[in-house]
Amino acid sequence: MYLWVAFEDLGEIPVYVEDEFAGKIAPSLPIKSEAKVWKEEVYFPTEVDLEWRGRAVSRVRSGRFAYWPPEKSFCLFAWGNQPYGRVLRLGWLLGPKHYVLEVEDGMEVNVRGEGGSYGERVLEAAARLGEHGFYAAPRVWEGYESVVGASVYNGRVGFEVFVEDYGYIAETDPLYLRDFSAHDEAYRRVLKRFLKSRVDVNEEGYVVLSVFAETLDELVSKLKRLVVEYRSAERIMGQVLG
Repeated sequence: MYLWVAFEDLGEIPVYVEDEFAGKIAPSLPIKSEAKVWKEEVYFPTEVDLEWRGRAVSRVRSGRFAYWPPEKSFCLFAWGNQPYGRVLRLGWLLGPKHYVLEVEDGMEVNVRGEGGSYGERVLEAAARLGEHGFYAAPRVWEGYESVVGASVYNGRVGFEVFVEDYGYIAETDPLYLRDFSAHDEAYRRVLKRFLKSRVDVNEEGYVVLSVFAETLDELVSKLKRLVVEYRSAERIMGQVLG
């Protein structure tokens, strides 16, 4: 099941919820709440009561969608911080994780089981990616439509696909924030040497990997390679530091 978590004045962050929790959450939809920001995490209280004893954990991977029992809160873990106690892992957030960092404390939150109204090609792209094993959903962020998704096999990699008249542009989760330092330049040179995907910069100044595709079939093929190369990029950066 997909949920669309909408933050006022910003837009939607869709999340994937594993089947075993979907039926328990669905009766409570739609949910209205208020965002709380803690480190690199956004969470918000709900009235959803989930059984967590014996299953909750104190460690999560970045990009997790989880449930924090003390406040019956849903949590979006964007990056490195860990839970303040134990949480129940519900699924994954879709799209590049830096969008979570744009949410501000006190923003109104609306959680829906259905998205809004999207363009035909955006819906088509999301459906095609879903057919090929990606979690993917349409969304609107600051007035612009796109497809956001994630590959979670062998580690999560988030991505966003921008649907243009002339083709499709896909960008991954950020690798790091560009600062024009010697380390920055070394990373980029090494990544460009070993990867086929483009070493790019997104609009927020993060270094990402990206591809351009003219057709949906080409997008699927290149996105599969993009996910593999993102994991390679992480290993390469670790070797540069070592």
